[in-house]
Amino acid sequence: MLSCQSVMDHIAFMKHLRDHEARDPDRVSTARAYKNAAGIDELIRLPQPSWDYVDWLEAGGDINFAEWVLHCEANPCDGFTLSHLLMYWLWLDACRRYSQGLPTYSPHPPEGYETYAEPANDA
Repeated sequence: MLSCQSVMDHIAFMKHLRDHEARDPDRVSTARAYKNAAGIDELIRLPQPSWDYVDWLEAGGDINFAEWVLHCEANPCDGFTLSHLLMYWLWLDACRRYSQGLPTYSPHPPEGYETYAEPANDA
């Protein structure tokens, strides 16, 4: 089960994205629409590098991001917006791939990887 370590509402998440954009123009966030459980378009806002990673994973047949959206919607984490939770899952996936020597989108460790508590996440 996912452990929610920080609380970030929608406003704080959007500020977080804007702060990153101000420091790095390559991290401009964009939104894509995905159907939620009710069949209504839900806007998922992620930094462009996260979308690039999603596209890479889907092209390789590793994930179906629309299913991730539905799963995260059905299993919310208090204090996380849907977009923030999905961004966190993508980061965890990148960390797992890097640590296990699996194919990765980038040859470099994911940002923040050094603080990734691998032993605590082994199941």
